[in-house]
Amino acid sequence: MKLFRLLVAIFITWGIASSCEKTKDIQFVRVAGINMDELGMTKSVVRMTLAYYNPNNYRLQLKDANFDLFFDDTEVGHSVQDTTISIPARDTFYFPVKLEVNMANVFKNALSAFANKEVTIKATGNCKVGKGGIFLPFPIKCETKQALNFF
Repeated sequence: MKLFRLLVAIFITWGIASSCEKTKDIQFVRVAGINMDELGMTKSVVRMTLAYYNPNNYRLQLKDANFDLFFDDTEVGHSVQDTTISIPARDTFYFPVKLEVNMANVFKNALSAFANKEVTIKATGNCKVGKGGIFLPFPIKCETKQALNFF
């Protein structure tokens, strides 16, 4: 009897999963805001708001984000987010990030950033995206070039 229930549960799960359309990737839009919480010589804390767009016809949820931030291929920070964020269907949503920045790596990169007048900012990691209590791993990959206008 237990085997029968297990097989029925597997077929129902398979049927529901196969009837769902493939989830389209969430798209990075822009950095919507940056605030400095703590500024130190070895470690700083930066709060950023990232804008993303959900191209899917249904709402999603995002949780357990974990990613590294790179400036010109040098790791400068790490972020772990354990809050759940509701993602509206076919709309832009904002993802608040608390980032711990390793200032030694930022200072190491500063000279080349001044010389180039532009820095490549890249975030890589993973999170869980889902709906209805079912979450699947989703890679975080975004890259943008930022002009440095000091003068």
